[in-house]
Amino acid sequence: EVDFFIKWRNPDNFSIAGGEPLIYPHIIDLVAYMAQKGIKPVILSNGLALTPEFLHELKKAGLAGFTMHVDSHQNRPDWKDKTEKDHNLLRQHIADMVAAEGGLFLIFNSTVYPETYHEIPDIVRWGQKNIKKVQGLVFITYRTATIDEHIATDINDQQVDLSKLSYTRETFNDHFVTAPEVHQIIQENFPEYEASGYLGGSVRHDSYKWLIGAMLGNTHKMYGSVGKKTMELAQIGHHIQSGRYLAYITTGRIGKKIFWLSPWDKSIHKARRMFWRDTLEHPGNLFDSIYIQSIGIIQAPDVMTDGRADMCDSCPDITIYDGKFINSCRMDEYRLFGGFVSMLEKNNEEVEAKKADTKQ
Repeated sequence: EVDFFIKWRNPDNFSIAGGEPLIYPHIIDLVAYMAQKGIKPVILSNGLALTPEFLHELKKAGLAGFTMHVDSHQNRPDWKDKTEKDHNLLRQHIADMVAAEGGLFLIFNSTVYPETYHEIPDIVRWGQKNIKKVQGLVFITYRTATIDEHIATDINDQQVDLSKLSYTRETFNDHFVTAPEVHQIIQENFPEYEASGYLGGSVRHDSYKWLIGAMLGNTHKMYGSVGKKTMELAQIGHHIQSGRYLAYITTGRIGKKIFWLSPWDKSIHKARRMFWRDTLEHPGNLFDSIYIQSIGIIQAPDVMTDGRADMCDSCPDITIYDGKFINSCRMDEYRLFGGFVSMLEKNNEEVEAKKADTKQ
């Protein structure tokens, strides 16, 4: 599978996910093989099984970094009924452990639920204070299919048991948070943040499935964001140098040389101006380095009225199943039903027609 990915996808990195990679018995060998192939191995984990000793072995094998998923809905032992701000203590524990080992980048994922939407600034604020240790934050909007309101049909138009899927629930009566709404609350609290890249949807032309921005600052102040031109230049430059487009930076320390791009990038010009204004007020800050910290926003698949799902265009998180590339977030449908299922609302006339066809 690693070789298949390299041949057909030419990735910047491999994200090792699915279940909990840290308890996979051959994880060290897998990381070493990926590193040997010249691709960055990245582990997506909840961090429960991580110890300093294990971390050291993973780094020796060639691990490039971690994406740690931490949020208040994981039902972790001793963390129930805790807020996202409370969970910053857990994030801090993991960040300190990874920083103590050194030489690894670290990103934190969090799922955004309607009831935790207002807590996003608490996570961003913590991340900025730890900009030397944390290279990125990712917010993923919660999505689910409801059994009470939908039926599902497989690729043969046969009705299937929707409850078998891990991403369904009986009912959901709240509002699904969107990527623009996450962007809005971040920008309202941190006006220095500005997205500079996006991916649209596979069905809707006006949906923002991925938003990515990169903020510039240090531990005491954020000055601004990387603009569209610099983001494009970074991708082109990395592709010329390595033959691949950039997904993960290996270090967050970028230095003041980033300000050299201010004549071509309005966003960096603004950040540069904020830096010098801050330096005039606090001269000691002149000797502080500049760090970059990305903030990504992912809007999970949305079910359309015709039963199709609006997926992320070109799917950055694609995986392999039965010798084919499929969307990793919907692998359960392939495992259980042989392919993507269509979900229709029960009060839809098309649903009644599907039921009739199934009975015949």
